[in-house]
Amino acid sequence: MQEVREVASKEIRNFVSSKVHKLQSSYLSVSGKSAGARQLAALRHAITGEPGSSADVWDLEIGGLRDDLVGKGDRPSRAEWAVHGALTLYAFHQQSRSEPMHVSGNEHGLGFAMRDLIQRDKARYDNLAEGELPRRFAALVTAESMAEMLHYLRQLVQQLKSAGIPLDYGLLAADLYRLQDAYQVGSVRRRWGREFARRKRQELSEGKEG
Repeated sequence: MQEVREVASKEIRNFVSSKVHKLQSSYLSVSGKSAGARQLAALRHAITGEPGSSADVWDLEIGGLRDDLVGKGDRPSRAEWAVHGALTLYAFHQQSRSEPMHVSGNEHGLGFAMRDLIQRDKARYDNLAEGELPRRFAALVTAESMAEMLHYLRQLVQQLKSAGIPLDYGLLAADLYRLQDAYQVGSVRRRWGREFARRKRQELSEGKEG
C-alpha cells in the first residue's frame, strides 16, 4: 500500500510539474504571453472553487491525468484537489511577475521558502521567538481540511509572491495529495519542519563563517 501511495504521489508531482512548466514557458515568452496570460487568469478565477467547478480549466486540471486518479463519484478525488490547488496557486503566484515562480527541486519546498521569507523580511518577523513559525504557516501546519489548507496557502503564496520567492509546484501538489491521507500527513509536516530548521542551521553556519 505504501508503494502504491508513493507511485501516485510521484505521478501527481510529475503531472503538475509538466503543466506548470508549459504555462510558465508560455507566459514568460514573447510569442506566447497572451495565451499564457489567459490560461493563468482562468486558473486564478477558479482558485476559490472546487476542482471541476470551472469549465475553462477542465483540460488544464484533468486532461492527461491518469485514469485511476480522476474522481468517479460526485466529489473531487484527492488527486483532483491536489492538482487544482497547485495549479491555481501557481497562477496566483506568477501573476505580474517577470521571473519564474515555479522552480523545480526539493530545495524549493515550502519549508525552505518560508525560512527564506523570514530572512528577506526580517523587520516583519523580528518579533518571532526562537523557533517560532510565522502565524499563517503555523495555521497551515495544523489545518485539517483541504479548504482550510488552501485558504492559508493563498495567504502564504501572496507573501512569497511579494518577496519574489519561488516554489516547486509539482512538489507542492504531491504534498497536497499526501496531506489528504491520514497515514501521510505526519510525513509531509516533518519534511516541512526539517526544511525550515535546515535553512536556519545554514544561516547560523554562514553567519559564523562570516
